[in-house]
Amino acid sequence: MEGHYLAWKSALAEHEIAIEEQDYYPLEGLDLREVAKIYAKGPTWTEESINELVQKKKDYYVSLQTLNFYPGVELLISELSERDVPMAIVTAGHLDQLESTVPSAFLKQFNSIITGEQVSKGKPNPEPYLKGANALGLTPPECIAVENAPLGVQSAKRANIYCIGICSTVDRAVLVAADEILERFEDLRSSSTFGQVSLPG
Repeated sequence: MEGHYLAWKSALAEHEIAIEEQDYYPLEGLDLREVAKIYAKGPTWTEESINELVQKKKDYYVSLQTLNFYPGVELLISELSERDVPMAIVTAGHLDQLESTVPSAFLKQFNSIITGEQVSKGKPNPEPYLKGANALGLTPPECIAVENAPLGVQSAKRANIYCIGICSTVDRAVLVAADEILERFEDLRSSSTFGQVSLPG
């Protein structure tokens, strides 16, 4: 998420619009064009210029991004994949920037990838998570969503999916709608609900 923030900061700076981390992180999960519209206001901003801003942000993200996984994420995904646990990525990001920054070997461990351009209504609407559950051949109550953003938590809960919030970029106070809140991704092992996927100790 730090990379997304820096990319937006750089793209907006070209238009003399300044943002700070606390301005962006609560918007995590929102459709890219909707994020652009929040910052780029006024009669001079047309649909074309909004699209250009989004593309500029994507370009910065790819050029600036040095991907660092949160501790424990790679091992956890690998273990779940080895046990054939159905998994999907549900993100507001676009597929081109995802494939440009995330190792293909990591992405291949997921059964499905739902990106922002594949849905008509992004988070906090339930559509992204409903689409993700459907892609896995599961009903929403059979799924668990792991989220680190308030809009993502809202999306999962509106889709009737059990949601675990992770305080990686925001305080737990803004994740209160989640069914369970953990400080770190590594703490997923201590979740009794997540433990139902039969993780090793």
